[in-house]
Amino acid sequence: RTMAVSTRRSSSARATRDSAAATGGFVFCVLLALQYALQPFLNGRCLSPEVNKLSLVLGVEVAKIAIAVGLMCVEGRGSWERTFTGWTPYAASLSVLPSVVYAVQNYLLVVGASLLDGVTFNCLNQSKLISTAACVYVVFGVRQSRIQMLALAGLLLATVLLQEGGKEGKGGGETGTDASTDRSINNQSANQSFGVAAVLAASALSGVASAATQFSLQKLGRTSTALTVEMACAAIPCILLAHFVSLEDSSSAEEFGRALFSGWSAKTFAPVASSALGGIFVGQITKRLGGVAKGFSIVGGLVLTGFAQGMVGNRPISAKHVTALAVVVACTYAHGTYPPGKKKKKE
Repeated sequence: RTMAVSTRRSSSARATRDSAAATGGFVFCVLLALQYALQPFLNGRCLSPEVNKLSLVLGVEVAKIAIAVGLMCVEGRGSWERTFTGWTPYAASLSVLPSVVYAVQNYLLVVGASLLDGVTFNCLNQSKLISTAACVYVVFGVRQSRIQMLALAGLLLATVLLQEGGKEGKGGGETGTDASTDRSINNQSANQSFGVAAVLAASALSGVASAATQFSLQKLGRTSTALTVEMACAAIPCILLAHFVSLEDSSSAEEFGRALFSGWSAKTFAPVASSALGGIFVGQITKRLGGVAKGFSIVGGLVLTGFAQGMVGNRPISAKHVTALAVVVACTYAHGTYPPGKKKKKE
């Protein structure tokens, strides 16, 4: 009887913990969906065209460190020891590869976000599922179900729709042959094509970085907070070096800093902080609810982006945008809901 009571108490405590984790995970899902939807609008409203893109990536990495340290402080005494338990120089050195890849990826995403509208950017960004699935299969042997492969093919279809839509002019109406108008349309088309290429390249790099990060977290047993701090610390020197190399005149530290943070204002901190928070939200959701819940959050962000762009923008969403949005939502849901079944063991 005593053992039965103890079992019931332990089951009740476990259920309470699971309920608290689910509640917290739901809150982070809502926050990630809002962040994902608002990020393109924050980039468009708060970032000056003259802002140095490398400085934005640097700001995100610094913000990640600040947020991670803040979370450890909130956890209380012993949090630093728990976070970095089993730390070794070898394990830390493995954070260099994904950190450099993520730094390049973030730079490409910033470039793409500055040249594309919110729906196009978010839909194209979902193609990272394809590269992630391929890299995880190569590294871990994790296969995809038939429905998941169909979903990945659907995402490719959505990217093709959006690339074709990018060739259309945004102005419409006038069909004059004025030279300046033609140059403006050509420049607009070239910028959008460059933005599409930047986002697709970032998505491809995302698969490489995801596989490397998963290796550190699963094979080496690293904590997500420790990996976040190490990757940010490894990326910051690379970003500064890239900025130094790009300077024509690097004679003084003052000129170095002025060129790096050119175009910054008080509003610039909003998209930088939002991007850093998005990374923290993803880690919390994965820890509490798993990766499938993150997919639902991203779908929610896509839907919110589409509605917001239709209500706030100066023009309605095009038919190709609506089609691509529907395809991405359906494919993201299918990919997260129908994983490969487990093979039955032979008796």
